[in-house]
Amino acid sequence: MAEYSVDELQAPVWMNDQFFTEILRKSENDPSLGIVGGYELLPATKPGDHYASIMFRTCIRYRLNGQSGEQEINLIIKAQPMADGFKKEISKDNALFAKEIKMYSEILPAMVKVLKEAGEHLEVARLIHASLEPNVVVVLESLTPKGWIPGRESVVSFEEAFPSIRNIANFHAASLYVNQQIMDLSTNSVKEILAEGVVLNLFTKGFEEFCVAIGKWEGYESFVKKLKTLLSSMDQRLQDAYTVNPATVGYNVLNHADFSWKNVMHKRSPDGRKVVDSMLIDYQCCHWGSPAVDVWSLLDLIVDNRTKTAHRSRMLYEYHKQFAKVLDKMGFMGKIPTLVDLQMELLRKGFLEVLHVTVFEKYKFVQMTDTMFDSFDEGNPDDPCYHNEEYCDIIRAELLSLLHRGLLD
Repeated sequence: MAEYSVDELQAPVWMNDQFFTEILRKSENDPSLGIVGGYELLPATKPGDHYASIMFRTCIRYRLNGQSGEQEINLIIKAQPMADGFKKEISKDNALFAKEIKMYSEILPAMVKVLKEAGEHLEVARLIHASLEPNVVVVLESLTPKGWIPGRESVVSFEEAFPSIRNIANFHAASLYVNQQIMDLSTNSVKEILAEGVVLNLFTKGFEEFCVAIGKWEGYESFVKKLKTLLSSMDQRLQDAYTVNPATVGYNVLNHADFSWKNVMHKRSPDGRKVVDSMLIDYQCCHWGSPAVDVWSLLDLIVDNRTKTAHRSRMLYEYHKQFAKVLDKMGFMGKIPTLVDLQMELLRKGFLEVLHVTVFEKYKFVQMTDTMFDSFDEGNPDDPCYHNEEYCDIIRAELLSLLHRGLLD
């Protein structure tokens, strides 16, 4: 338990009987609803599973007016971090929570509706309550009783990746249609969060650490020289990656923008060995911009490197096929971007893959904790990860690939 941040071991005092009674009365539309018995508030995830909130889970038993039997509901409660550190710093102005509240209350319902009308599906957790005042909180119905389990590692085959390919394609397609026909989504931006401040510092320190570590490898001096040149302009390159495409260049969608193995949930086969379905969670970072933001994450952070290497072209093809098919079924009024258009976006925003290789690949090989980013300024180029044979083989292959595609220039 010591790996949890301090504020995730003790729920805020306002998470009490009055709070849960009030939100359930509103959710169930029953002003006389009453809670039955006690409940326990526990950490909702393992340490390191998320970085911009504190999360609790509980099971509430209640009785509705005129009904003799009891009912129960499993809840996930996301609240603003209070303990000093990276989590508190990144969420201090409530922008991430405000974005997620808008996503769950307005944008996702619109997406789900248009997808359903087109014969498609996007699984989304049910919103029970959300507010910024008097307390910053989002309460969702837990999906665990329905068989969904957190994704805590990259999936290891194309077949297991396919549900996530379908989901992100549906999400992107629905966002284009909703933006055109229902509501303006173009104001959603996380550039000021992901390309500035503490997150930029996190990325920069990780990049620096990588350069020092790789600099100790024999024969990699030329790679380090190129990487240090990229590092010197990292802030501008990140700004460019998250800048909205102008009307004359490429196209834009609403990206999940934090699309990684930690922000999906899975259903597994009866024997538990294979992923048979997946869903997106955590909509705090949604961003209107190039689809490359999410598609690079699909290739680099959703699947393991072996699957990426073996099925990269197929994954891109299947993503685009689903994306274009859904837009056509919706009756999208406009030019549907081609697979070549997507490939151009990936090249234009190629620095994101460089970032994934240099900074994020390491996280697949280390034990994440709730406080690990608090000391990231120190760096650790001697991390045992840099001596892990599998990790080193991946990095050697990825650096060559980046070099050959001109992404280190």
